[in-house]
Amino acid sequence: MKLSRLHDRLLGDWSGEKSLWFDPKAAPHTVSPCTLSIASEAMGKFLSLRYRWSFEGAAQAGLLLVGNDNPDAEVSASWVDSFHSGAAIMHCHGSASAEGFSVLGHYAAPPGPDWGWSLSLRLDEADRLELLMHNIEPGGQPELAVRIHWQR
Repeated sequence: MKLSRLHDRLLGDWSGEKSLWFDPKAAPHTVSPCTLSIASEAMGKFLSLRYRWSFEGAAQAGLLLVGNDNPDAEVSASWVDSFHSGAAIMHCHGSASAEGFSVLGHYAAPPGPDWGWSLSLRLDEADRLELLMHNIEPGGQPELAVRIHWQR
């Protein structure tokens, strides 16, 4: 499934709400408004997802660049976020579907092994977007860290 099949439904501006958990088993989580702009890049081979949100009154921003130009459902992505990733670029790999994509990357957590970070974007029939991000401790199960809902 090529991402290009989703281009027309994804392109444009979206608004919604971001929920952030530092510990998904404990309450409360933080909630903030979140805007999103999706554009086609490099002659339609990539989608850029630029989003803005805030944490404790401080503006934050993120960028997810996603590509899929192969006959399979393989997806590559690069992700940065002013709050979550510091100055590092996370390179991710995963797959696309008719509804969106899921990718997995890793980040250093010294002195231990790297942790995983998954990002999954889904578009429903009502043209609502959901982006889920999970933190994955080495040898552990994915733990919800971020959920963003957007609509037109």
